[in-house]
Amino acid sequence: MGFLLLSNNCIILRLHPIGRVESRGLIRRLSFGNYILLQPELLDAYASALINAAKDEPDGLGNIAEEVARHGQFRMSEDERIKDKSLEELLLIATVEELLCHELVIRESADDGTYLVFPSQFTRERPDAPNPEGQTVIFEFEGAVLNIYSTLAVRLTRSGLFIKQDLWKNAATYNAKAGGLCGMFLREVQEGKGELTLFFDKAANEQTRSQFESYILTHLGRRALTESITQRRILNCNECGATIPDQHVQMRKARGLDWISCSVCETHISLVERIQEEESIEAQASIITEMDQTADLQRNLDTATSSLQGKIATNDYDVFLCHNTADKPAVKIIGEQLKELGILPWLDEWELRPGLPWQRALEAQIENIKAAAVFIGKNDIGPWQDQEIAAFLRQFVRRECPVIPVLLLDCDQKPKLPIFLDGMMWVDFRESDPDPMRQLLWGITGEK
Repeated sequence: MGFLLLSNNCIILRLHPIGRVESRGLIRRLSFGNYILLQPELLDAYASALINAAKDEPDGLGNIAEEVARHGQFRMSEDERIKDKSLEELLLIATVEELLCHELVIRESADDGTYLVFPSQFTRERPDAPNPEGQTVIFEFEGAVLNIYSTLAVRLTRSGLFIKQDLWKNAATYNAKAGGLCGMFLREVQEGKGELTLFFDKAANEQTRSQFESYILTHLGRRALTESITQRRILNCNECGATIPDQHVQMRKARGLDWISCSVCETHISLVERIQEEESIEAQASIITEMDQTADLQRNLDTATSSLQGKIATNDYDVFLCHNTADKPAVKIIGEQLKELGILPWLDEWELRPGLPWQRALEAQIENIKAAAVFIGKNDIGPWQDQEIAAFLRQFVRRECPVIPVLLLDCDQKPKLPIFLDGMMWVDFRESDPDPMRQLLWGITGEK
């Protein structure tokens, strides 16, 4: 079924393409290379080491270069390390993928490379913490406080409506597409209990405040202990902006009074909570759904990037791109799009080393590749493409390897396909519905 790779404290099972092992609790299937990790606690050990390395960043920016992370160039107990460097690098790719998938880290590109940013590991203090200006509401909650805060910071960054401006120790600010600056500050009251204070600048309109507050409350409802969530409004004077002490507000309410006077400008402020009428509950739910979908998509793309790195390191190709040489430019574009989605394609121009017999390399891939996409454009099928198709057909019969006809944009209206291809479901890039890239992914992975 497979073979074991042993390296000190690491035990990894690598399956042959026909091998099947279901992950059950104590084992973990990696997303690349047909590897089964029999000691998944190693992922936790390396994740902890990466998090500690980010926390030790000298400028307090809570990050680590992805290249440094992938090559294990950080401090970690030698007793916990895998001695085989090649296996360690595979495990580190899987570790980064896990952190991205669980939304504990943000992948950010910079001029000098890509960085992994951990919102929970910033050590530099925000100057106005813990009392930032423009506070409007405090949420109290119980649960895994730092985990809840980290995933919230990551999802807001990926949401599409809020663009991360800056991060500090337990604080984050975002520029809202609807206008203005908004932020949140976390205070750990005690173990398992936190307070999240939301604040806005004067440019933040009612739409920005409503969207930010609603999304955060929804996130807490999903991640924190629901019955522990409480909400406390912070009152600010509309005239001078002074914050009214919450103790004074509560004492006035206890006396049955519905207003309070600002101690600075003496303006009368209503204590009757205003109902936001700008947006209906349905509209808010729609916006939250849109933000969730955008955040999920970005998470999947980031995770796919790490999975692709693992596939490249293990030569774990997902699909062979069979094409006429004249159609190569169009096929390369589709190949690059597949890479962005975590699919590793085999394309002759990318994989064949100059100076070596290409037939031998081609035969080796045909025996192991998981699927084939046969591209057909206005140039029809090339002479070598015919032989490739025949070879894949034999593999398809033997091990049920999908062979997917793909019609390119410039394909004739009624393409003439070989008989065995003509009877298969094809993907048509000349049509927009159903989405051809989604259809191609379904054909390659088997996942709709």
